[in-house]
Amino acid sequence: MSEVSLIKEGLALVSSGPLHMTVNVSGRGIPLSDLARSGAMYALDILKQQADSLAVIKARVFDLSTNENYPEVVNRMIRAVSSMNDPSLTPLAAVAGATSDIVADYVARAGATKIIVDNGGDIAIRLREGETATVGIRLNLMRPDYKYLALIDRDCGICTSGIGGRSFTLGVADGVTVIADKASIADAAATFLGNKTVVTSSNVKKILAESIYPDTDLVGVEVTNSVGALSQEEIDTAMNVGKTEALRLLEKGRIYGAVISVKDHVDTVGYFVKAIKKGRA
Repeated sequence: MSEVSLIKEGLALVSSGPLHMTVNVSGRGIPLSDLARSGAMYALDILKQQADSLAVIKARVFDLSTNENYPEVVNRMIRAVSSMNDPSLTPLAAVAGATSDIVADYVARAGATKIIVDNGGDIAIRLREGETATVGIRLNLMRPDYKYLALIDRDCGICTSGIGGRSFTLGVADGVTVIADKASIADAAATFLGNKTVVTSSNVKKILAESIYPDTDLVGVEVTNSVGALSQEEIDTAMNVGKTEALRLLEKGRIYGAVISVKDHVDTVGYFVKAIKKGRA
């Protein structure tokens, strides 16, 4: 059942199947409830477009290219995931971030100065006229608390992947948070980097994706089911692989920065080195 509701002035919630999104909109500090509600309603249209394109977005991205007959959200997903240059990924690696982007851009055209679209933790931010935002970062997706705050001063997307997230992962990271120009890119990159935080250990349990979710896009792929105690050497190995790949994406200009957490050991690259601090959102 689809539902759109106003949580408070300027903040709308939409929930339908896999979609659970808040749309926060203001103009020069004044909440804009009608625009927030309009953005939430528009998200339902995007969800239908994705459902109608399911065969495409479940295919390996290396077998795809953008197509003028595809909805714009599908083309954004394809472009974002293709930029990771990883043949194992499907466009679904960017589904939540791309949806946030499309909704944020839709609302931005109406003239708001601050827009924060949060699609289950995959966030698109649009800022105008010197606006800033503070975003809570969950670097352990198994816990509800926000141990870090990110200070945002630009249009961007911020997305997180890891153990306990909404999507499968191949790695052992508690959480990998990425900031990029767009949420679709940040979403794809967070999935990609989370997958790279791998280590060989008897305490890392893997299972075929379809045994958990039969309709998965990762049929035949073993995904991480649980991560037990890891030695410091194993933690360092996983962290170093993830950080190396994050620095590569940073050097190529694909992302602005990343935060990687493995067993609560945290490292940052790029934008987050100075823009993240301990705190509680």
